[in-house]
Amino acid sequence: MLNNKYLTFAILLFSSIAFSQNDKNVIQIPKQFSDHKNMTKAVKNINTQFKDYTIVGLGEGTHGTKEFNEIRSEISKQLINKSDFRIIAFESAYGDASFLNDAVNSDEDLHVALKKYITSIWQTKEIYDLMMWIREYNKSHKDKVIISGFDTDVLTNSAEILKKSNGLGKEYAEITDEIRKKAAAQDEMWEKQNDPSFKLDMKAVIKNGTEGFLLAKKTDSLYGTKIDLNSKLALYNLEQGFKIPYEASKKNYDVSRDLIMAEMIQKIQFGYHKKMILLAHNAHIALKPIIVDGMGGYLKEKYGQQYYALATFTASGNYSATTDPRAIKNNKYTSYPLPKQMENSWEEKLVNNKYENYFVNFNGNSGNTYGESFKMRFVGYGPITPATEKFTITEPLKLNESFNGVVFIKQTNASEHL
Repeated sequence: MLNNKYLTFAILLFSSIAFSQNDKNVIQIPKQFSDHKNMTKAVKNINTQFKDYTIVGLGEGTHGTKEFNEIRSEISKQLINKSDFRIIAFESAYGDASFLNDAVNSDEDLHVALKKYITSIWQTKEIYDLMMWIREYNKSHKDKVIISGFDTDVLTNSAEILKKSNGLGKEYAEITDEIRKKAAAQDEMWEKQNDPSFKLDMKAVIKNGTEGFLLAKKTDSLYGTKIDLNSKLALYNLEQGFKIPYEASKKNYDVSRDLIMAEMIQKIQFGYHKKMILLAHNAHIALKPIIVDGMGGYLKEKYGQQYYALATFTASGNYSATTDPRAIKNNKYTSYPLPKQMENSWEEKLVNNKYENYFVNFNGNSGNTYGESFKMRFVGYGPITPATEKFTITEPLKLNESFNGVVFIKQTNASEHL
């Protein structure tokens, strides 16, 4: 009979073997992303798993990983080319993304446009290359790809969209001008929080946001049926963006950003009635709350089997991050090494596979391998420090309950910021 020491060793060995077994739902991804032929083939096989879904959420384990952006770009291209997906929506503001969409469909310099119209986490060479590809695709296709956003962190450009509607009279012009002022004030208070000397006046935030919310609701009641779809979506985005301070005026501080983003996604998808790709953090696309509320769970409630959540993870390498407390358009990024793998974590388990880089589809594969519970690290746009490390580590989670599938890349690099 084995003593406790050897019994423990045997259990650990068996666990490692279980995670390294081949699986019919596992697809190898090339070690070198520059191996375009085999990468295209691998992604083609991956996309067969979720090409028929209405919404595919493509997540990222860090906001600053080059390979996560590259493989999600390749997945997006093939879903557009082969499976009729026509909306790519970012974890970024709706109004900003709408202006980026205009830039993509023009001759505007996209280096400049990305810096003007999207949150800094997406201002990378990888996303620039994707936008250039979409520009060329749209030039030769009538059914064009739409660039969109579902966040509410910046509101001014949503207000600018409203102001473009002509022929609705003097009152409309006056109301939308006031909405723009409220949006600009809220955006300014958001951005100034990156200045250590700035002291936020919460009463002013709540007052401004409440007035903005009531103006947006008034605009909707008077003109909601008279404006085009882009303006309707911008107006809804403004309502949702002002909603948090409005609810705070009523002492309700439990408004969920993830619910707001999920509802924005539904409005966009229903409005255009097109298949949709989401680019966001793993925590947001997840099917259940992990660290944050989990917008993917809300989408699952609405879309059921028509929503697919694909996570991307890594075990080691570098990532880019900013020390600013707020993600805005002009953050500065630095490359940091990923922390050592935690013992008895998902990173430690996933790295123990016959392939270094691979995809696993959990649908129809509910075996014990991905149904066990382990902690995992989720990195946002900030660097991991002793003070913040605990906020990057999840409670033990079951991968096959949290996502529909996973792309695992053993060694990764920091995003190439513009």
